[in-house]
Amino acid sequence: MDTDRPASSKMFDISDTDSGISSEITEAEPEVNSPTYSSSFMDPIEAAMKPDNVLEKFVEVSGKRYLNDNTVKCYLPADREEGIREHDRHYIDRIVWEGNYSAPVSENLSLGASVLDVGCGAGAWVIDTALDYSESVFVGIDIVPSFPENHPPNTVFFKCNVLNGLPFPDNTFDFVRQGLLLVGIDWQLWRDKVVSELTRVTKPGGYIEIMDVYEESTNPGIISGKIDTYLFENLRKAGINPASGTGVIKTFNGFKDKVIVAPIEVRTYHLGKKAGRIGEATLKCMVDAYRAMKIIFAHIMRVTEEEFEEILIDFEKECNEATLCKTRYRAIIQKRLDAYDN
Repeated sequence: MDTDRPASSKMFDISDTDSGISSEITEAEPEVNSPTYSSSFMDPIEAAMKPDNVLEKFVEVSGKRYLNDNTVKCYLPADREEGIREHDRHYIDRIVWEGNYSAPVSENLSLGASVLDVGCGAGAWVIDTALDYSESVFVGIDIVPSFPENHPPNTVFFKCNVLNGLPFPDNTFDFVRQGLLLVGIDWQLWRDKVVSELTRVTKPGGYIEIMDVYEESTNPGIISGKIDTYLFENLRKAGINPASGTGVIKTFNGFKDKVIVAPIEVRTYHLGKKAGRIGEATLKCMVDAYRAMKIIFAHIMRVTEEEFEEILIDFEKECNEATLCKTRYRAIIQKRLDAYDN
């Protein structure tokens, strides 16, 4: 009998190695299936999005509230707890990146610029950056209207599905940001519809910045490696690109007549007590995210929700014993001064 393996690792097939998940960041763009919903991934939530609920903005699944919209993959709930987690995640990002952005826009923001955050979530980035630059105007849009009731006077929020286009004239914004949106949107739809819209609403000379995650983990253990395998394999089946960095660069390079693409920037996030307070905060944020997705993980890993809670206990212990590392990237794109939109 295997006595060295954590108890939760015995709840799923640890010998499954046919996922096709790569442990290295490569220049080749990952293959992503066509943008169709995967029954192995979204079933628990999509089952609630039935005709009886077609007029409801939200549906409840396993005690969590989800957006009732089948154009996006809202596998994270739309509730107060998720808003708090987004807020915590934002400040972790700010510390790890040593700032809220990497694009060279500080001077412009100080003088007064127009800024758009696409997929702003609960608005933490918008509010925090707006407080730093009171002369600039910040617009946050998201398909889930979980915006803060109180916010600085130089900010505005409204509901918008970017897949339906952006409701702004050409050349409106000096700085357009998109953060952690690609982990919940069809990759092909983003390439076919969103990229051109981000470029269109950016002023000539202005900047676009994309921040998202690389799927690969450094120093993964048994539990963390298996969670990643299940998650990213099913994200791909659902049409999501969980390793989108090189794909983002390649996509914008297809618009070379309108944009200039800078080299991608990468930061490492250390999880666990060995990485100090920021490592503990990052691990808590990750555990909270996985717990919020419990109904999804229980479904794709073929365990009960109670068993997944046990897996999370072992995951947290594993990360504290041997620090797990995750990576995120920022891609910076400048719209050419001579670019004109049709």
